[in-house]
Amino acid sequence: LHRMISTIYRRSDVPVFVYEPAPNTSVPMPYGPASFGAQSMRDDHEHALAPESGRTRVALVGDSLVWGEELAAEKTLPKALERALDASKWEVLGFGVTGYDTVQEAEWYRRAVRAFHPAVVVVVYCMNDVFIASGPFNRWATPEELRAKDAHDALVDELAPVREETIEDLSRREEEHAFSRLFARARTIWRVRRYENDPAYTDEYLLLYGQKKNFDRMTGALARLAGDIREDGASAHLVISPILRSWNRYHWSGLEARVAEAGRAAGFVVHDPLPTLRASHRPEDVRVDSLHYNAPGTEALAAFIAHEIDAK
Repeated sequence: LHRMISTIYRRSDVPVFVYEPAPNTSVPMPYGPASFGAQSMRDDHEHALAPESGRTRVALVGDSLVWGEELAAEKTLPKALERALDASKWEVLGFGVTGYDTVQEAEWYRRAVRAFHPAVVVVVYCMNDVFIASGPFNRWATPEELRAKDAHDALVDELAPVREETIEDLSRREEEHAFSRLFARARTIWRVRRYENDPAYTDEYLLLYGQKKNFDRMTGALARLAGDIREDGASAHLVISPILRSWNRYHWSGLEARVAEAGRAAGFVVHDPLPTLRASHRPEDVRVDSLHYNAPGTEALAAFIAHEIDAK
């Protein structure tokens, strides 16, 4: 993972990015090559700037959900969406950069996406987009930028020293020294599930969306992004990807409603895949972790997006 981050990304000379894709780079991973092509997309061929006659060009903008964390290139969301839409009529380009937040995505649209003249732009919103992400950020950030992330993490610890993540960490440490690892793991699962149903439940999402500065930064970026898309004559769609921990007690509906309201105010057509996913899948069947989809989950999300934008 460290070798991948050091190879397919590089330090950016644009301060808002911190890091950016390194074109024409590839690293073998257990799921297949992790790469960026010449046009900073995870693609095996180059695309003409002008859309092909007879096909509608769609640009997917986002973070690791669009790039395809833990997925082979053919299983990623852009490829799955193109198959779901009918590749003879639609062309889907994926402009995902792991760890980018909404501010970075808005600038990435200006620098990397709009030159390809998409007719439809789909922004896949990840619920961690008000965070300072790790991964490539940690590798390429300056000491000053890393201090900002440390302050960000310290704020969460100060606001809620006890939350789902800290319970999981404590339990894992106990497991390392337990006489029976199986019993200790069962106790971890029990603790977390009990906490999920606790009225005092909190986590980093609930905490950081409560910080006005973070939320205003994100909503401002959504407004800039939607404005640029409209200026280019494309239709703007915002897909709010849910947190994939549990359907039974979903703690984040209020946060998603706030993002949806901000998206509509900016001028996006907003789409919520949660009801569709909840009706047909268990969360454990569609996820790698609480944010990222496995291959079946990606296909399900692609089918939802295809139906929504084709219907519009």
